Amino acid sequence: MHFKNKLIVMVVLGLMAGLSTSVAVAQEEEQNEGIARVVLITPKDGHEEALEEAITDYHHYMGGKEGAMRYQWYSIETGPDTGKYIARSGGHNWADFDATHDWDKKAGEKFASDVNPHVADVDIFITRSDRELGMWPDSMEGYQYFMVSNWNIKPGKGNVFNAGIKKIDAALKAGGWPNYYSFTYNVTGGKGNTVTLVSPRKNYADMAEKEPGFMDIMNKAMGEEEAAAFVATWAESYWVGEKYMLKHQPALSDYGQKK
Repeated sequence: MHFKNKLIVMVVLGLMAGLSTSVAVAQEEEQNEGIARVVLITPKDGHEEALEEAITDYHHYMGGKEGAMRYQWYSIETGPDTGKYIARSGGHNWADFDATHDWDKKAGEKFASDVNPHVADVDIFITRSDRELGMWPDSMEGYQYFMVSNWNIKPGKGNVFNAGIKKIDAALKAGGWPNYYSFTYNVTGGKGNTVTLVSPRKNYADMAEKEPGFMDIMNKAMGEEEAAAFVATWAESYWVGEKYMLKHQPALSDYGQKK
């Protein structure tokens, strides 16, 4: 879904206002429902630098306001959406999005005048983090890249996919898988039955293949013949969609303390 002109203002304001949240999956509080609002932002041609300056100023303006939501910004570094941005606010409960504030109107006016002129389109997604699956760093310090893959579950294959991913997750954890990873699910927006795999990396060198490999771990857990049969069956339950790399943008994610 695309929103233009005044609709961009209305929608993105809803994204930029709300309750404060943590800045990364690893830092989300366990008591929340793991809901995140994710925004794909397309800048107008030639407005990339102006958008970055405007959103930085806007975030500083919002930083001193009680209840203001915190969005982490990422630039898309590879794939067909290269040059666009993703902003994510995670660690929410559904009720968080019902919040209103006495500063909403003025914040909306500032966003409309300062930020909106540099935005061409936005796409909005609501996602839910899986609390059971995955391994994530205790601290995100040093991690600046995120490898993202969308897996689209085939119709009627949900049970096969879910049972398989749980078995794989258990094997990876027991077998010493060398990379961190997490799973999120599309609740609304985008394609239905989509699972997103996210894996953080500190630098390009950290993206090199490591040992043990995936099949090494699966073979050890199941035996080679059973592992091969299991992976082949499970692979028929989904198809791989978009794959891309994000780079965290700390300056765009800083809210400062300006009023």
